[in-house]
Amino acid sequence: MTKRIFLVLKWLGILAGIFVLLIAGFFGFLTLTEFSPPARVNPAIGGSGQAMNGSKRQFTFLTWNIGYAGLGRGTDFFYDGGKMVRPSREQCLGYFAGIRAEVQKHEVSDFIFLQEVDVHSKRSWYLDEFDSLSVALKDRWHAFAQNYGCLYIPVPIHEPMGRVAAGLATFSRFQPAGATAGYYKTDLSWPKRLAFLKRCYLMLRFHLDNGKDLVVLNTHNSAYDSTGIWRKHEMALLDSVMTAEFQRGNYVVCGGDWNSNPRGYHPGAIVSGDRGTVIEPPIDSGFMPGWQFVFDPSLPSNRYTDMPYKKGVTRTTIIDFFVVSPNIEVTVVSAVSMGFAFSDHHPVMMGVRLKPDPGSIQGPGLTP
Repeated sequence: MTKRIFLVLKWLGILAGIFVLLIAGFFGFLTLTEFSPPARVNPAIGGSGQAMNGSKRQFTFLTWNIGYAGLGRGTDFFYDGGKMVRPSREQCLGYFAGIRAEVQKHEVSDFIFLQEVDVHSKRSWYLDEFDSLSVALKDRWHAFAQNYGCLYIPVPIHEPMGRVAAGLATFSRFQPAGATAGYYKTDLSWPKRLAFLKRCYLMLRFHLDNGKDLVVLNTHNSAYDSTGIWRKHEMALLDSVMTAEFQRGNYVVCGGDWNSNPRGYHPGAIVSGDRGTVIEPPIDSGFMPGWQFVFDPSLPSNRYTDMPYKKGVTRTTIIDFFVVSPNIEVTVVSAVSMGFAFSDHHPVMMGVRLKPDPGSIQGPGLTP
C-alpha cells in the first residue's frame, strides 16, 4: 500500500512539473513574441489620391471606432460584464458590410479617422479590415498604426480570444507630407501587458502655402482605467505634442475615441431617448486650455457592452470627439444616428475653417 501511494504521488509530481513547464513555456513564448513598439515610428503611407492643395482652408473630418466589426447592436462583451467573446461569423460579416457601406457614404470627408481596425484577428473571423476598407476608399492616401498585437490571448478559459492584431487607420483625400505614430507607453505590469493594447496616436502632416502645416491626429486612449492614471499620462503626451505644433503656428486637429467625456458634456443634453451616463474621472482641467472640445451633445457616441443594445436601458455616453487648436473655426459638428447597428460607437462628423495666419500681410483666401 505504501509503495502504491508513493507511485501515485510520484506521478502527480511529474504531471504537476509538466504543467508548470507548459505554463512557463507559454508565457515565455508570449514574452518573446510580445508586440513592443518604440516610442515613435513612421508608418508607411499607401494608396493614392490628390496632392495637397496648399491654399485650401476648409476641411471635413469623420471619426469612428468601428469596434472591429464585433460589437454591433446584438452583441455584448465578456470583459465588460457580458457573455460573448466574439460574434458569430454571420454577425461579424454583416457588421463589417454595414461599416464598409457607411464609411463609403462619407467619402466626401477629407479625413477619416478609424479605431479598432482588425487585421486577421480571431475575434473578427480573420478579416483583413484595413485592406478591405482601403479598397472601399479608393483614391485615398492611408496610414495604419498597430496598437494591439498578441499571438494568443488565453482568456476566457472556455473560449480564448486567440490571436489579435489591430490598430488605427487614417484615410486622407490629400497626400501627407509625413506620418508618425507616437506610443503612450502606459506602464503595465508583466504578464498583463502581454495581452493588452499598446495605445498610440497616429499623426499626419500637410504643408500649406502660408508656410504652416495642418497636423491631424487620430487617437484611441485607455479604457479600464478607473483611477485615470493611464489616461492622465496619455493626455500629458498629447498635450506636449499638440501644444508644440500650435506654438510653431500650425493648425492642429485631434480626434478619436478618448474613453473620457469631453469638457462640457452633460448627459441630460442627450435627446435621443438613450440613458446617458458620466465617466469618471473627468479630463483634467489643465488639459489643452483655450482649445475647443468639439462634439454633438444631443446624441451618444458610445454604448456600454454589458448587454446587447436596447434604447433607454443600455447605458450610453459621449467619448468620441475632436480637440481643435484656437486658430481653427469649427463650422459644423454632428454625430451619425445609427442605433449602434454595426459598432458600439457612432461616427462623428466635423467641418472646420482655418483662420487667417496673423503673420501674413494678407490673410489666405478661404478655398472650399
